[in-house]
Amino acid sequence: MSATPVFPAPLSAATQDALWHYIRPLFSVDLSAWTALHLNGEHLVFLNERWRVQLQQDWPHTQQGGDGVLDLRHPDWLTLADSLQDTARHWHKSGLLGGWRDEWFDVYGSDGAVRFALERAAFRPLGLTSRAVHINGLVQTHEGWRFWIARRSPFKAVDPDKLDNIVGGGIARGEDPAEALLREGFEEAGLPANLLSGLNVAGVQHSLRAVSRGLHRERLYVFDAVLPPGYTPENQDGEVAAFHIMSVDEITAAILEGRFMNDALLVTLDAFGRYGLLNPELPLARWLQQGRRGFDSAENV
Repeated sequence: MSATPVFPAPLSAATQDALWHYIRPLFSVDLSAWTALHLNGEHLVFLNERWRVQLQQDWPHTQQGGDGVLDLRHPDWLTLADSLQDTARHWHKSGLLGGWRDEWFDVYGSDGAVRFALERAAFRPLGLTSRAVHINGLVQTHEGWRFWIARRSPFKAVDPDKLDNIVGGGIARGEDPAEALLREGFEEAGLPANLLSGLNVAGVQHSLRAVSRGLHRERLYVFDAVLPPGYTPENQDGEVAAFHIMSVDEITAAILEGRFMNDALLVTLDAFGRYGLLNPELPLARWLQQGRRGFDSAENV
């Protein structure tokens, strides 16, 4: 049975305040300035002005609009999904949308059921909610408990050379978080199934931030994996340049220096809160707890 990580003392109030003031602007978005896109009357999407204009111009079927809402309709969900995919592919071929991966993510309705799947590169322009798994890798050393932290490849299209969780990756079409955990755990860190298969979701955080491509909206399923002393993760897919063991103080400094990618710092701070490193009465911990509750009662909105 793996030991439970125990950290000696919470961060100082001044450090927690500094972290709060650093991260809050990163995840601040005024969605009242965005267009709420409905698909067959169901609110699933947020569009900025650029993508609203582009979508209205290129959409081949019925559309309705008014009062900050655009509603795209087709009686058959499969046809509607194919049209969204074709529109996104047209944007890509026209040079409007980069980062095409030929990877598909599921789109969930407000009832939690899958409506359709779509190329992952289209999620940010359309402001759709994607899903991902992240693993906090923990290890007990002679100096106390530490985190395994990855440094992303300098050749990554997104956040090259930034610090990351030991594992972080999207949940593909048809996968559940447990399946993605095993796949991403091996691809990104070479973690064998026996270290991961018994893990439960430790938390779910919600990342919401404006990005150059549109809106990043992602539901982050957080897992904590205690790795044996002496075990070294090994990247398998070329997306990680190196792994480092870091203390809480080292991680905190790296976050404040802007060296962490955004979702990874959110997941790491979630662990800080669960392991008693944050005062639950201070704004940072309260905000993280709010993030655990989601955008609202709906799955995607």
